Amino acid sequence: MQFHIPQYIEIEDKLFGPLTLKQAIYVVGGCAGGYLVYRLIPWIFISLPIIFGLGVLTWALAFYPKEKLGKPFIGVMEAAFNYFFGSKLYTWKKTTKEQAVGKEEQFIPTQTTTTLDPVAFGKLSNASFGLHTGKQDPIKVGENK
Repeated sequence: MQFHIPQYIEIEDKLFGPLTLKQAIYVVGGCAGGYLVYRLIPWIFISLPIIFGLGVLTWALAFYPKEKLGKPFIGVMEAAFNYFFGSKLYTWKKTTKEQAVGKEEQFIPTQTTTTLDPVAFGKLSNASFGLHTGKQDPIKVGENK
């Protein structure tokens, strides 16, 4: 028995001619908004730029490809809105430590200090020390000839 496996499940169905349901809602909403602005604002020099802005926003919401931004334009608008009107999280603020008058701080070393072994191990030890510090081993300086 063979089963049919659906393909292209990421592509939305075209319900209204060449438009998907989301695109049709955005276009109808943009046209309705433009019509309301035209009817409510009687001065054409004020309403025309607003209608043009609504048209551009409607086009971006309905037809801007999500591959260019990595996500749909409505997601970009939501992120921008949350950024501008949301609270900002600061992860680091420099604080200054106030000095206490008359109080001395005690030094506690976090790492133990090591001393060089006075016993020479040969040229390999000197080369290793030179690679590590960029200097010659002070114990071996006189012996490298």
